[in-house]
Amino acid sequence: MNLKKLFPYILIVGSIIGLLASFILTVDTIELIKNPNVELPCNINPFISCTSVASTWQASIFGFPNSLLGIVAFSMLFVIGIMLLFGGSNSSLLDKVTGENRARKPLWLLVNLGTLATMTFVMWFFFESVYRIGSLCIYCMTVWVVTWPLFLYTTIWNFREDHFKFSCSSLRFISKYHLQVLVTLYLVGILLILFQFKDFFFS
Repeated sequence: MNLKKLFPYILIVGSIIGLLASFILTVDTIELIKNPNVELPCNINPFISCTSVASTWQASIFGFPNSLLGIVAFSMLFVIGIMLLFGGSNSSLLDKVTGENRARKPLWLLVNLGTLATMTFVMWFFFESVYRIGSLCIYCMTVWVVTWPLFLYTTIWNFREDHFKFSCSSLRFISKYHLQVLVTLYLVGILLILFQFKDFFFS
C-alpha cells in the first residue's frame, strides 16, 4: 500500500462521510429537542434508534450534541486532506499554513493527538451505546466506522514519516499489517454488538 498517495484520500473520503453523518445527526437532534415526540427517520427498530441514543446524557456530554464536535473535527481533517492532496507531503501549501518545513512535524503530531482523542471518545460512546443505552444510532455507527481508519492511518503516516521520537515493535507490526488490524477491529466491534444483542438477532 502506497500510503503517501492514498492517505490524502483516506482523510478526505473519511472526513466527508463523518461530516455528513455528524451534520444529519445534529439536525435530527435539534428536531428532537424541539419536539421530543418526533419520529426520526433513523428510528428503524428498538435496536437501531437515533431517538433512544440522542435523548441520553451521553449524547450531549459537554452540554451540547456530540455531533457538533464531529462537524468541527471532520471539517479540519477534510482541509488537511485537501492540502496534502494538492501539495503532497512537501507542499508549499502546507508551508503557507505551518510557516516552515520544521513546523510540519508538530502539526502532524497534533493531528494524530486529535484523532486519538476522537478514537477514544468513539470507543467510550460505543461502550455506552452497546452496554448502557442498549440501542445504536446509525449515524453514530457511521462515525465509528470512519474514525477507526482515520486514527489508524494517521498514526501509520506519522510513523512512516519519522514524526515520532520513538519506534516500537507494535507500531512496526501495525504499519505492516494495517489492513488486518483494521478488519480485526471491525470484526471485534461487530461480534461485541451481536453478542450483546443476541436475543434481538437470534430470537
